[in-house]
Amino acid sequence: MQLYLVRHGQSFNNTLPDGVGRVADPPLTESGVKQAPLVARHLAEAPAKDPYSDDGPTAGYGITKLYTSAHLRCLQTSEPIAEALDLDAEIWVDVHEEAGIWMEGVETLPGMRRSEIADQFPRVKIPDEIGEEGWWNRPRETEAQWVARADRVAAELWREHADTDDHIAIVAHGGFINDLVSALVANGPLPSGAISSRNTSISYITFIDGKAMVGYLNRIEHLPADLVT
Repeated sequence: MQLYLVRHGQSFNNTLPDGVGRVADPPLTESGVKQAPLVARHLAEAPAKDPYSDDGPTAGYGITKLYTSAHLRCLQTSEPIAEALDLDAEIWVDVHEEAGIWMEGVETLPGMRRSEIADQFPRVKIPDEIGEEGWWNRPRETEAQWVARADRVAAELWREHADTDDHIAIVAHGGFINDLVSALVANGPLPSGAISSRNTSISYITFIDGKAMVGYLNRIEHLPADLVT
């Protein structure tokens, strides 16, 4: 398996240096809307090469399966990717951002409802677990819970895809990408430091002989300088 982790485009909350004024499920900014089709075209057309293979570069990344978080910013980012790749994106609820949908002083928030997702993103595949009560509707997630969730996603990738020729892209979040890479290569949180991801950056891991091999992290060559956020 070859795994590509794509961070969503710049969201409204990303523009708030101290978090004041944040919203629970922010949309993409104008810059984020511009970033998304650029990473989509890159994934579909750019020369790509597996650094752990003797094969030469291919035209495009050869993505065979596209997953996305249920957060609005990821659905907005995955939409042009799905169009460029001619693949329907599939929501994988467990790849949501650390903490989930939350606001200070509010006990629970729903997240987007099934009908809202279907109306706004007709190409996305919505799992049965998302209904009209929304995909979240629970208290803010703790660090122990998001670490355990990343472990679950890592285990499912190993179980379902590791020994296949699948080329999987997951549109997710900076925090979750850090958690998932840590789970895949260190079986849990990194002992020191963290992995930083810019908006629409691509990180790549390939699975060889029972090992998760990191090919690269945080690549943004598809973005012009004025859209690096």
